[in-house]
Amino acid sequence: MIANTGKNSMFMDQLAALTGPLKKAKSPDWLARLREEGLVRFRTLGIPTVKDEEWKYTNLSALAGHRYALSAKSTLSPAQRKDVLARYCGKADVNIVFVNGALDKELSNFGRIPPPRGQRLPDGRESLPAAGVEISMLRDALLKDAVALKEIWAHYDPQKDPAFVALNKALTQEGIYIHVKDKIIANQLIHILHVTQADGEAIAMFPHTVIRLGKSSEAGVLETHVGLNDENIYLADPLTDVLLEENATLHYSKAQKESLNAYHVGSTRVWQTRDSTFNGFSLVAGASITRNNLDIVVNGEGAAAFLNGLYSVYKDQHVDNHTSVDHRAPNATSNQLYKGVLNDAARAVFNGKIFVRSIAQQTNSYQLNKNLLLGKECRVDTKPQLEIFADDVKCTHGATIGQFNEDEIFYLQARGVPRKIATRLLTQGFVDDVLNRLTRDFVREQVAQLVAPSLAVLEG
Repeated sequence: MIANTGKNSMFMDQLAALTGPLKKAKSPDWLARLREEGLVRFRTLGIPTVKDEEWKYTNLSALAGHRYALSAKSTLSPAQRKDVLARYCGKADVNIVFVNGALDKELSNFGRIPPPRGQRLPDGRESLPAAGVEISMLRDALLKDAVALKEIWAHYDPQKDPAFVALNKALTQEGIYIHVKDKIIANQLIHILHVTQADGEAIAMFPHTVIRLGKSSEAGVLETHVGLNDENIYLADPLTDVLLEENATLHYSKAQKESLNAYHVGSTRVWQTRDSTFNGFSLVAGASITRNNLDIVVNGEGAAAFLNGLYSVYKDQHVDNHTSVDHRAPNATSNQLYKGVLNDAARAVFNGKIFVRSIAQQTNSYQLNKNLLLGKECRVDTKPQLEIFADDVKCTHGATIGQFNEDEIFYLQARGVPRKIATRLLTQGFVDDVLNRLTRDFVREQVAQLVAPSLAVLEG
């Protein structure tokens, strides 16, 4: 329920102004109803507080203490636009770029007219996407693929939506729909890039991404959130819905390096069917407060979910990773590895849940959270949870919190390596254990680039 606080009340008072323009927009009746349901649900729940068990370690009062506008026009200079292309957009990739919450057609290439075979576009990028991969704005998909979208969302009861899922549904303006058809292997990476440069007023963004992989298909998707100015204050509340049909494989990575004054509350929901595979990766290296909710429903026999995560934070950053893997079918697998590096007075929360239903016999599930504390005021709250209702399973979990072994540092110092550099090298080894699980070179390079600033702090 809504906490009776001034800041929460101030945020709730903004909803009428934020939803006004959306009510005037042309939308299918069923979508308007979904938005209204989301608004009613969020008004009922309000912004979670530490009195909520799921949020007991994460205080959102700072987030609630700002007034937000829905979006802002792009203020990117020509030099910044060129830099965004060079740093974040692979020439051979499908690039879908949003700036301040709105699609930037010039930086994106998924809707371009194909050049003659063997030629490139004037800016050097290839024409994308490949045959068998359909990409459209969510507002367009709502008109031509409404049945498919309703089928995906029917898996979730709107009356049980968490607060920020409901808020996204109520206020989303821009989104993307990705459909990989049956038996298509999409070799090109699909990169959804959210860039924020919002000097002046605080803005709020509610992007909604829907990904559907057909039977026996495979694709790689990278979702990146970056802020170009660490002084900017804004709210990002993205929602990503994924449906994997029989024998489909998705390599999905989410990398976040928002402004150090931003708030990022993201939700990813994955529905897996028989023999499907979800290879997931999460990076958190930015934002003042980050909350990542990753909910996996393993609803098919033989399905597998692999969740790898890395968070590297410093100063007074706060990161909260909540994962949930719900095993609803037998002979399925899930494996989780989340690693964190904390410096200064940073704080991290990890809550990993594994549910094994009575029907899900012969489930094999593993979960591990490892944390490296390099600052005297760092804090980690780690809470692995297992709820098992089947008797023929193999489920294990573990968590570690610690500092470096001084013997390892002394070993390097004895060979002429300064202590700060020795610390950095050992930290890099700790981090690389997760990064090396990324199979695409471009994704690994992007993630390494985004996490570099927080690791550079170690060298003073």
